[in-house]
Parts: sequence; structure tokens; C-alpha cells
Amino acid sequence: MFSRSGLVLVVSCGLAITGSVDAAEVELPGLGQQISKQDVTAVSTTVFPDGSGLPDGKGTAELGKVLYKDQCASCHGDTGAGDAKNAVPALAGKPKKGADWSTGASWPYAPSIFDYVRRAMPPRNLKQLSPNELYSLTAYVLHMNGIVSFTERLDRASLPQVKMPAAGYFRSKWQETESRIRR
Repeated sequence: MFSRSGLVLVVSCGLAITGSVDAAEVELPGLGQQISKQDVTAVSTTVFPDGSGLPDGKGTAELGKVLYKDQCASCHGDTGAGDAKNAVPALAGKPKKGADWSTGASWPYAPSIFDYVRRAMPPRNLKQLSPNELYSLTAYVLHMNGIVSFTERLDRASLPQVKMPAAGYFRSKWQETESRIRR
């Protein structure tokens, strides 16, 4: 811990050192420069419930089944039942009492599943799945829950149209705010 006088000394030395450097030698970080839409898109990963932010790509549960076996089954199980003892949530199955609901039964928006998988799954391979792989895995999770067919193609246009069983369970603050803004 620095005492007040020690902190003043450190700050003073820092200012003295900084003042002795020629301004022409200092490389500026480029603050205040406008960045392109492409640069913003490259780092923006948010997908909203209405599908805004979904990337180009497509996938089916048929393709997702192969990926699931390789990337997801070791934690979530072959059927998506999860592992409650090890805090691995169920991806498929009918609602149970309490907080032990599956993803398919409790998430109100299909694009949110895509968004979560893209950000956080699989834990040993974070953010390494392509958009086509993400659409395929999302389709497979939805298929395990009887929400989409095995061959139905999901993409940025069709995924937001998927009707989730839990859509009516929630009051959506996001939708309420969006509808007020767009009026």
C-alpha cells in the first residue's frame, strides 16, 4: 500500500518522466478516429431476440447431430439430458418442477440459444465454431426438443421465426422497449 505522500511521489515521477519524452516520439493510440462499419461488425457479436446481429450462414439438425456428438455430448449427454450433479444444464426434455428446466423448454427466443452457444460453448473450444456450425447445433438442440424437423434449414431469416414453447412464459422487457422506440 502506498501512503498518501508515496502516491504523490509516484505520480510526480510519472509526470516528470512523461514530460521528458519528445512528443514526436510518442505513438498515439488512434483515439478519436472513426472506425468502419466492417470493423464494428467484426467485433460485434450480440444477437438480439428478434434475430438482429445473426451472421450469414445456415444449418440443419442433421448436420448438428454430428457436431453435437463431437462438441457437446461429453458434458450434456447423448440425449441432451445434462448432468444436474455437475451443474450441466439439460438441453432437451420436458419441464420439471423447480429450476431444472431444459433449454428447449425454458428459453423464449431461438436466436438467444445461437447467441449463447456462440459466446460460451463448448467450454474447451470457445468462439471457434463457424456460423454454419452454430446454426446446425442450434437446429439440433431445437430438434431434440421437437421444435424443428431434422432437415429444416435454419439461417438468419428463419431462426427468429421459430416459435419457442416458453415464449408465452415471459414478459419481455426487451420487446416492450423495442416497440416503444420504433413507434
